[in-house]
Amino acid sequence: LARAPLVVAVVSRAGPHAKIPEWEQQLSAGAVAMNLVIAAHASGFVASWITEWYAYDRRVLEKLGLAPNERIAGFVHIGRAAKAPEDRDRPRLETIVTRYSSPRT
Repeated sequence: LARAPLVVAVVSRAGPHAKIPEWEQQLSAGAVAMNLVIAAHASGFVASWITEWYAYDRRVLEKLGLAPNERIAGFVHIGRAAKAPEDRDRPRLETIVTRYSSPRT
């Protein structure tokens, strides 16, 4: 938690709900984390969404004040870049993307 001047813990509190499936509740926590990363970059900062071992340790979660039905979706580290990020190899799109074509009726 000392990697950046600001670290935001994104907490998910998913559970049974009459209209919102639990899976959608969990996904919304991920959307919050990603939007924090995008907003930080748009504001001129750098950000990284990281989930470490302590996000899964119930003793740590209790120390952070999380209830038994709450989980850490991730930690968003926000700060300024010490150096430009190094580029890394990326997979070719055709190896990870499937294009769907609807059969003509």
